[in-house]
Amino acid sequence: MKGLMKNNVSKIKETKKSQCFSYEVVMLVHIISDNETSAKAELDSKGGIVTKRDVKLVNTQTLYGEEKE
Repeated sequence: MKGLMKNNVSKIKETKKSQCFSYEVVMLVHIISDNETSAKAELDSKGGIVTKRDVKLVNTQTLYGEEKE
């Protein structure tokens, strides 16, 4: 009976590996404004001029699918 049930199962869709990549990002951002309060508000709403960006991969984790070796 087990062998018969196994033959009736079909693969619905090919599994594709999805991963989560975690990065640590350190940036230097410039805002041109009249005062610090306005500068902070603009940074939060629109961002600023990025003059330096350091990126470091800190972790990778498979979320879905199988890892093939």
